[in-house]
Amino acid sequence: MELGLFSPPYAQEYVAGRRTLQEVIEWDLQIARWADEYGLAELFFAEHHTIGHEPNPAPDLMIAAAGRETQRLRLGAAAHLLPYHNPIALASRLMYLDHMTGGRYIAGFAPGSFPTDGQLFGVGQGNAKMMDEAIDIIEAMWTRQGPFRIEGEFWTVDMPAHTSQWNGPHLKPFQRPRPEVVMTGVQPTSPTFADAARRGFSPMSQQVGMAALRQQWETYATTAIEAGHTPDRANWRVMRDVFVAGTDEEARRLFLSGPAGRTWDELVLPTFRVVRDRGGKPYALGELLLDPGMTIDELTLDWMVDHFFIVGSPDTVVEKITRFNEDLGGVGALLSFTFDFSRDPEPYRRHLELLGREVGPQIATLGPRVATLSIPAVTGA
Repeated sequence: MELGLFSPPYAQEYVAGRRTLQEVIEWDLQIARWADEYGLAELFFAEHHTIGHEPNPAPDLMIAAAGRETQRLRLGAAAHLLPYHNPIALASRLMYLDHMTGGRYIAGFAPGSFPTDGQLFGVGQGNAKMMDEAIDIIEAMWTRQGPFRIEGEFWTVDMPAHTSQWNGPHLKPFQRPRPEVVMTGVQPTSPTFADAARRGFSPMSQQVGMAALRQQWETYATTAIEAGHTPDRANWRVMRDVFVAGTDEEARRLFLSGPAGRTWDELVLPTFRVVRDRGGKPYALGELLLDPGMTIDELTLDWMVDHFFIVGSPDTVVEKITRFNEDLGGVGALLSFTFDFSRDPEPYRRHLELLGREVGPQIATLGPRVATLSIPAVTGA
């Protein structure tokens, strides 16, 4: 099992006018340097265009910048929001990025979920049809030789043949046949996971409870096998916040009273508690985090620190990660959100040091135990 990070980035201080966007960017780059120094495996950047508290419209630029600041850290997008890009231009830019990072780039594709982003680009919310067409175009650009032509509903590609006059088209990915691609999912039977499985992409689970995670893997594994692919738990990334300090008490205090706790309490949890309508039945997204028998009113930050997040001393965190991995049957990587500790960075720097140098080596041998609850174990990519 590997350990990694995911940066939305959370930036309430920027929204409040107390930090500049440049300072937000520099903090992310500092996290990248620490992650690389302390031996963490991956860092992913999100893409949002109209969300002030998650102000990163260009994960590819962050990956390019972080690539120059690091040596070993793999750098990914979670995700490029495909309806907001011309896929021909994006495919070329990402191939170039793959070369810039020496093959450390990980692609991530999504349709976009914030309605104001969709409004800005005039494509509506979560345009899955545009995403699917864009993926087909990007994969063709990455793996096919010209000439070829793709006439889609939204874009047309007319790839010329290679000519000696121009010595091109010439660009292909550094990683062959293409970079790894991840797709994220939240719902237990996420259609995104099914789409990823059909295409041979890797699944990335958002922060949800164990029951939802088991269903997500079963959805992915079943669909992958039906599509002729071999599902490999080593490619399954699961998001779950981890925070490490010298003692259990110190870790709990730093998480609850610091930027991580404030971000969850003021920003993330209120979103999870909002009641929506699904098929005539009210529900809240936070229900996916709860233990059986709990109600949404019991979803508090204290409960999450004690029963959901992985918080404690290095030994406690190793024990919790080991149990988490065994309960799920094995995952490839555990990813934590990053938080803005820039006003007092030492606790966060120390957390990353303990995570990479003390926790990481102890959980490195953990791995898949079974492929799924109902499908025989399989290996390979």
